[in-house]
Amino acid sequence: MKGWKKELKQFKTLVALVLALMLTLSVASVAFAADGPGTPSITINPQNPDDTANVAIDYVAYRILEASIETDPKVGLDGATTTDGAVAYYVTTEARVTELTETGLFNIVRVGETNKWFVELKDASTTADALIAAFSATTFDLSKFEKVTFDKTATETSAESGNVDAGYYYITSSLGSKIAVQTLSPVTINEKNTYTSDTKTIPDEDKNAEIGKVITYTLTVTVPVTANKEIVLTDTMSPGLTFKQVKSQSPITGSVSDAVAVDASDPTKGTKFTITYTDAQIIGLVEGKTEDQTITVEVDVMVNGDAAIETGIPNTLDLNYGNVYEAVPVTVNTKTYDVTFDKEDKNNVMLTGAEFKLTKESANTKESTSGWIQLIEIEAGKTYRLKTEDDTATGTDTITTNGNTVTIKGLDLDLKYYLVETKAPTGYNILNDHVELTLNDGKTDFVHQDVINSAGAQLPSTGGIGTTIFYIAGAVLVLGAVAIIIARRKAEHQ
Repeated sequence: MKGWKKELKQFKTLVALVLALMLTLSVASVAFAADGPGTPSITINPQNPDDTANVAIDYVAYRILEASIETDPKVGLDGATTTDGAVAYYVTTEARVTELTETGLFNIVRVGETNKWFVELKDASTTADALIAAFSATTFDLSKFEKVTFDKTATETSAESGNVDAGYYYITSSLGSKIAVQTLSPVTINEKNTYTSDTKTIPDEDKNAEIGKVITYTLTVTVPVTANKEIVLTDTMSPGLTFKQVKSQSPITGSVSDAVAVDASDPTKGTKFTITYTDAQIIGLVEGKTEDQTITVEVDVMVNGDAAIETGIPNTLDLNYGNVYEAVPVTVNTKTYDVTFDKEDKNNVMLTGAEFKLTKESANTKESTSGWIQLIEIEAGKTYRLKTEDDTATGTDTITTNGNTVTIKGLDLDLKYYLVETKAPTGYNILNDHVELTLNDGKTDFVHQDVINSAGAQLPSTGGIGTTIFYIAGAVLVLGAVAIIIARRKAEHQ
């Protein structure tokens, strides 16, 4: 009997030396420290990025192994003799033995006929990641183990378990992070969370755009390896944008909703659509990975006829991670512009009856023009905008002046536009040259251009030179004839 007790004591010492060293674990982003002797407890302090500070994070701890702290021998975590004594890890139910056995990582020995099984690692080089992976596997039934929940402070910046029994705990968070730690005394975990984040960009050449242009937005989602919950992207467009299609998704494909009104009772608020990636898709994306993963989405959106001029046309992306938190919205703007001009003569008198075509070029020579631009006439002789592929109204390529200032909306500040006069006002010469337009860019004073026509050749009015010129010409001819006759007579008398 005495020899049996001695062997058991040696076995427990071995467990203390091996498990106390190997089962004290953490993931790479987690630091923990035992605060010295005292009643075991767990306090978690999430270290949140600035853009997601004070996010409510739920934590649940499972006591995988129970701990027995002996007074003799007194062996600490580093193997040296301390006042804490030796530590032996064990479980007390056959169900827990079954779960641990199926991981293939542990040696488990029952103490006689008692409900106590001592546990040690089979391989002392087993990594923390391997153990955490075993506990987080879908085949590992956490419900068989004692569960500990955490209370939060009013500001939700820390989580506390209160007093817990000594043991080895596996802790999960609603963000998907996984922590493993032994609790032989009060433990504080400073957890630096990695959040799912998103960005949204458009090409530089599309930051200014015409009405009717289709812009491709690129949505980029960074998914940490700890993520395990649904991600929902919500893209909200202003009334000046029309959703066309999700052009591509990589490396996984989410479910895309139809664009719907942001507020059915207020169409001026625009529309939105969503892309949803399920729990299973997110888990599959990061499974087995050691670095954050990226989802890239390309979305085609058209600048429509309701686009605001100069002030910007916003498109906002929101990201929701499993209803745990929402990332800070990302808004991208594109802008469209207008031009105004008056049709006048050189005396600044407004003229009617002129007709123009609008053309553009992307190079610096007018010869590279790309044809007449189709327009929608909003107000006859006054206001026009560029036509889009979705417009059902009949377009026109002719701008007619009727004595008012003409405005053309929906132009791209990065392009050059020209007016080509195809019909001059009655009594005026048609312009032979293209008229380059200067757009209102919102940065300089409002540009109000004059397009000048000169009067054409006309019959003289009463009191003018009239037929006088013909009399003068006739007199010159008569005098010439007389001079010729005189010259001949002189010649005959010589």
